[in-house]
Amino acid sequence: MRGSTKLFTIFGIDIELHFTWWFVFILLSWSLSATFFPHYFPEQTKEMYWMMGITASLLLFVSVLLHELSHSLVAQAKKIKVKSITLFFFGGVAGITKEEMKPSTELQMALAGPFFSIFLGVVFFLINRLNVNFFITAISFYLYQLNFILAIFNLIPGYPLDGGRAFRAILYWYYKDLKKATRIAVAGGKLFASFLIILGVFALISGTGAGLWFIFLGGFLYFIANASYEQVVLKDVLEDIKVKELMQKKFVSLSPEMEFSKFIRKYVNNDEDVFVVKGKSFTGLLDLERVGRLPGKMQDVVKLKQISMPLHQIKSLKMEDNAYVAFRKFAENGLNVIPVVEKGKLIGLVSRKKIMHRLVWEMKFGKLDGMRSKIKRKVSWKKK
Repeated sequence: MRGSTKLFTIFGIDIELHFTWWFVFILLSWSLSATFFPHYFPEQTKEMYWMMGITASLLLFVSVLLHELSHSLVAQAKKIKVKSITLFFFGGVAGITKEEMKPSTELQMALAGPFFSIFLGVVFFLINRLNVNFFITAISFYLYQLNFILAIFNLIPGYPLDGGRAFRAILYWYYKDLKKATRIAVAGGKLFASFLIILGVFALISGTGAGLWFIFLGGFLYFIANASYEQVVLKDVLEDIKVKELMQKKFVSLSPEMEFSKFIRKYVNNDEDVFVVKGKSFTGLLDLERVGRLPGKMQDVVKLKQISMPLHQIKSLKMEDNAYVAFRKFAENGLNVIPVVEKGKLIGLVSRKKIMHRLVWEMKFGKLDGMRSKIKRKVSWKKK
């Protein structure tokens, strides 16, 4: 995920930290040290409150990580690959490669997180009751409550919360239609998000500091819910379009040994931004958007192969792939053009621009595959 830093790898899963984590970490540490702990555990020094606030914040994010890790371990048990877990502003996201799965699998994955949070809540509750010392008792007091709240909050049946994902799994099993199931679950998520925003506004008016948290959280959930449905619709449209329908078979091949200055003079009026660079020992793509500013003297020296991305470093497409696979690989590669490769040879190119153009037409005029089938039936009927 963009804006994330990799921390470590566990069970083959990359654990990443989004830059927004620092914002909530600082804000939460300050909130705990300034209000929560002084209220429940008075007569301590400011240094002690800050130490408690920072420790509790770190352990809360460890709890969130374990919550997300439980989802991922269930996914791995179901033979679903998990690339990463990213901790960000309001929780975590597991980078699961398989988007559509059996309802029973999604249900188990969704419920694993809240159940593990309940387990953590019980563990911290027991630690709190042991009353080992003041510091541990205070930290566990906060953490057992937050883990129970995290579990209950996530069980609310509104997408993208875990309860919403479980609700979608049940709807998918009932309707056998992922798009319809997602639409209903997302509606629940938007309703709950709107409730949080309204609650936050009233809280701010009444002078309660938690109102800002409710507004931020509600707005975030509303945005994610909306984006999740759009993703399902996008997949539904693009997965029926084959790469071979969009593939550009004819393209200009430039010599890897060509100087950049010569290339500029020759193709200055060309409206393409990506070019194929191909020779006996090198094949790659020259993406002008990825090329930094080169001084005039450097342009006379630099060869095209030096500023091109080798083909073996690009996640390419196959003829049997669909447009949705291509859409995802645009993001993975950071390119606007993806090569189509068969048996190690470059046979064509697919551009983001062409896929987006086709997507607009499909969304506006309906599925073109269905229209083509109707046309074929009419033609065959006339022949008879």
